[in-house]
Amino acid sequence: MVGLSPGGSQWDPRSTLRRYLLLKYLQVLVLPSGNTLVSSLGMLGSMCAALLLRLPSVSRKASTVLLSQLAWADGLVLLCRGLAALPVAMEGLGQGLLAANGHASLLFLSCLSLEALLVTLCPVESRGLRTASFARLASTVIWVAVLGELAVLQAADYHGDELGPTSLPGEASHLAKLVFQVCQQVAPLLRILSHGLGAALWLINAYVHYTVFYHAPLRRTCSFH
Repeated sequence: MVGLSPGGSQWDPRSTLRRYLLLKYLQVLVLPSGNTLVSSLGMLGSMCAALLLRLPSVSRKASTVLLSQLAWADGLVLLCRGLAALPVAMEGLGQGLLAANGHASLLFLSCLSLEALLVTLCPVESRGLRTASFARLASTVIWVAVLGELAVLQAADYHGDELGPTSLPGEASHLAKLVFQVCQQVAPLLRILSHGLGAALWLINAYVHYTVFYHAPLRRTCSFH
């Protein structure tokens, strides 16, 4: 999504970020999401990208904001690895974090794909939408949705009956059980919506990746400047 410097003689960190983005497309759209090696390599790439994005030579535009959030999403993988090292078994939370990482990565890639389409189809008309402020707003919405889904599904997997009468004081215990029951009712529908949206976004991203990033000339469809 970014080219080399005009002279071509010096290393440009933006070209590395472009390769990182293509790597994330490959990881999210093609490679198995549950593979430990794949997720670990993606996490290492995200750590390098997060450092490069702090360099002054990288512009602070919408694509930069979205790419930084894509890199930060792999922090969920790092947290999952940390939980696995704890003596207390937290397998359910670890799997939830990996799923949240996959959902967040797909959503941020979708935003980057949308920006690439706008740059390709209507670069002038869409200039007001392709701003850093809109990218930050979209990032906030994505994180709220992903972490909210994680919280609901984790609460649904937790048995509300485990909260005995002495666990919490009267009204608090009743409220907590009610929250768990609501989450258990909502969780099946949330899983269906999440899987359906994920499948749709997978198809859209695969189409955009082929038509914009692979089939079309890269220098004309960049959204990274």
